[in-house]
Amino acid sequence: MKTRSLDMLMVSALSTAVVAPRVRSWLRRRQSLDHPNGRSSHTVPTPRGGGLACAAGALAGSLAGRRFGNGPSAEWIGASAALGAVGRLDDMVGLGPLPRLGAQAVAGVLVGARAGGLAGAAFGIVALPAIINAFNFMDGINGISGGTAAAWGLSVATHPTLSPQLRAQGALSAGMGLGFLPYNVPKASMFLGDVGSYLLGSGIAVTVVGGSFREMKPDPRGALSVLAPLALYLADTGSTILRRALRGESVTEAHREHAYQQLVHETGWPHWVVSGFVAGVSVACGMAGRSSYSAAAIAPIVAGYLAAPGLLKRFGSLEPESAQSSVGGRA
Repeated sequence: MKTRSLDMLMVSALSTAVVAPRVRSWLRRRQSLDHPNGRSSHTVPTPRGGGLACAAGALAGSLAGRRFGNGPSAEWIGASAALGAVGRLDDMVGLGPLPRLGAQAVAGVLVGARAGGLAGAAFGIVALPAIINAFNFMDGINGISGGTAAAWGLSVATHPTLSPQLRAQGALSAGMGLGFLPYNVPKASMFLGDVGSYLLGSGIAVTVVGGSFREMKPDPRGALSVLAPLALYLADTGSTILRRALRGESVTEAHREHAYQQLVHETGWPHWVVSGFVAGVSVACGMAGRSSYSAAAIAPIVAGYLAAPGLLKRFGSLEPESAQSSVGGRA
């Protein structure tokens, strides 16, 4: 990792970690709490909206990057701020799916058009909603989104062929994730909330769109470089949505069918172990994406992850675990 990217990561992580306790106290005073329900994995009301601390980390890291001459793009800053605000509004008043999806789609078109014209706009209108909602749906146990953001960000920040700007955006994502983890594992004193999942998801999505085009033309190799460490999140989300849709069930209703949820609730693994496993698999996918046979290398890793809950349930000796503290997203 280049020294400037490392500096940005450290500024982002430290700023997030320092601001987080103040955000937590403020959320408690505002009664912005996630109350347990029948499908929750936490048992006590927990502050929801810790992504505001990540926003402070993103701001501090971006300012540091500008000073170093290697900050994030205007699109990254604008989309992250705008969609993070949509997420916070959703935390407070509960927006319907159409306003949320509409905001994501508009951002996707604007970001994509800047990166690749009409082709970029078409890609962006799919990529931004897909990645943001993957982060929202997957944010269901302690540490999973922070750990995945860190894994993805480190993979991008250390990638030798990506532009300095894309690596800077990876460093900021990693810093936000790492800075928030102490407040979310092993037990959660605060959840990211939709503001956090939208902020992290949009920053990653903008980087994916930017990495998928070079000089306004599609760049398949660049796309694979930024998508590879995200393969697990997209596969878990996509396969779960597909199964539920085929059964005629709501794809937005809360459930426990994601592979990571099954690992927690059917094998007895604690949240931090599953989150660490998910982050480790994401790193493995990122490394596989750098090989000459990227797709062939990534596919068995993701397939093994998706099959792990069933295999462990069938052949393992662990008993299902009772509910522990945590959840952030809707699904």
